[in-house]
Amino acid sequence: MKLILTAIALFTLLNGQAQCIADSTANVFTFDYDGKVYEIVKETKTWADAAACAVENGGFLAEIDSQAEQDTIWSALQMAGITNSNTVAPDGGGASYVWIGGNDLATEGTWVWDGDNNGSSVQFWQGTSSGSPVGGLFNNWGNEPDDFNSNQDNLGLALTDWPLGVAGQWNDVASTNTLYFVIEHPVNSNSIEEENKIRFSLYPNPVSDELTIELPFIFDMPNEQKIFIYGNEGKLIETVLIDGEIMKIDTRVYEAGLYHAYVNDIHIKDFVVQH
Repeated sequence: MKLILTAIALFTLLNGQAQCIADSTANVFTFDYDGKVYEIVKETKTWADAAACAVENGGFLAEIDSQAEQDTIWSALQMAGITNSNTVAPDGGGASYVWIGGNDLATEGTWVWDGDNNGSSVQFWQGTSSGSPVGGLFNNWGNEPDDFNSNQDNLGLALTDWPLGVAGQWNDVASTNTLYFVIEHPVNSNSIEEENKIRFSLYPNPVSDELTIELPFIFDMPNEQKIFIYGNEGKLIETVLIDGEIMKIDTRVYEAGLYHAYVNDIHIKDFVVQH
């Protein structure tokens, strides 16, 4: 279940990945969405070990609440340099997956978000593939869940197609699979960067045609101000001179993908371009 960052979790987030991640430089792909930091960890663990590592690293396995969050994570997965054959669940139709924070470990068919595996959870689905969402909460199942061999209690986001679904959808797979995983960090309003992000609004996200950035406090800042847009590989894509409190950026010329928006040297938000 999503929790507020503690002081220890904030220290971990700001000072590097936890020791449960062997090589945080090569094997962690970081992005953000809606004021939250996410990490795609390209090291294989069982679901329980992945959840424990997420907690040790100051977060929890991602709990996907909306289509926009799903789309952002999916776009980031395409850019993270994942070798699909390294993160396969044989019982999941032989497809490749990453762990996210859902399970029905406590009661079969009662699917909950419990990405830190602490037993405090929110139910989002009841039943098998013929079941239904709970409280209108978001879901993205393939023709699943089916509890194949009565042994599939944890949630994987598919990177490749399988007989009952396609890449990007969710499947229930056995917790003993060793897979890559996605960590989500909660919003922390006490960090300097998060305070800077709160000052600015960026929408829509994902965007297809035109991105709006609202800069209500920009004229409190000295000298000439600029917006810098970077691609996910760190390449500067566009520089825009700020001449008002509401700026419009034409994203029709951008390739689909994840981008990083800065005002001067302040990282304000990331956004996804979809065409």
